[in-house]
Amino acid sequence: MKKTVLLFAAFSLFSCLLCGCGASGQDKTYDLDQVAAAISAVAPVPYPADMDDEYLTGMYGLDPADVEEYRGQYSNTNTFTDELLLVRAAEGKADAVCEACEARRAAKQEQAAMYDEVQAQKAQNGRVVVRGDYVIFVVAGDDGRIADGEVNEVYQEIDKAIEDALA
Repeated sequence: MKKTVLLFAAFSLFSCLLCGCGASGQDKTYDLDQVAAAISAVAPVPYPADMDDEYLTGMYGLDPADVEEYRGQYSNTNTFTDELLLVRAAEGKADAVCEACEARRAAKQEQAAMYDEVQAQKAQNGRVVVRGDYVIFVVAGDDGRIADGEVNEVYQEIDKAIEDALA
């Protein structure tokens, strides 16, 4: 059990380093609806339900004071790990939002690993992208392609959609 906890903690720390938590100093503003639409065009959330303040607090542990604006959807069935969350964090709070998203991704991966390898791979490869005060969290993608071993290709398409939307 200790090994599992330590491995989980090390993986979470490593993931935060990879996601680049930390403000990049950009002052650019983004239309969250447009960014969400661009990502959803390549990786729609199946059976989507909109996130609300209660969801952000309960599932992400986010303090509403840390969030200026957000758009989010999650799959409204317990068989999919898909989630999309875009946040304009309060000034200086992007790191806290990024860490909450990484913890959510890791929790989804750990839970899915118990019952569905495809969903676990999807969550494990989820993305957290930070641009200034904006944080984007994506766990999504075509289950069939992921099952066929194309998880990297699926997430390359998601990465491109994110980069194009933030250009």
